[in-house]
Amino acid sequence: MSAVYKYLAGILFLAILVQIGFAGYGAFSVAGDVDGGTVNEERFEDVFGLHAGFGYLVVLIGLILLVVSLIGRIRIKHTLILVGLLILQVLLAWFGFEVPWIGFFHPINAVLIAGLAGYLTVSEWRGRPAYAA
Repeated sequence: MSAVYKYLAGILFLAILVQIGFAGYGAFSVAGDVDGGTVNEERFEDVFGLHAGFGYLVVLIGLILLVVSLIGRIRIKHTLILVGLLILQVLLAWFGFEVPWIGFFHPINAVLIAGLAGYLTVSEWRGRPAYAA
């Protein structure tokens, strides 16, 4: 189960990096469209749809990692924190549309997610001891 966790943690970390890239793509696509006129809701959803949709896949991978963590008793505490941050990320995105100051925390939380996922991945690949709790 340790090997499954190690590979899945790596896949999750790479998916998070791709997700951050999709956010940049969406932001710069919309910024480019502003130069040519207005950005309507349809165009906004077109360019940020990839970021939003892929985000749910990232959360799903995180939940699968949690199941593997619990079954294998591998880094349970860190994995629970990571999944909690992933769920918080979705909530920040949802509420950020209604209350922009909440959306301010969405990219900050993304940095925390990437950092923790990177830590877990590097730790597993370096073969550091995995503690159950």
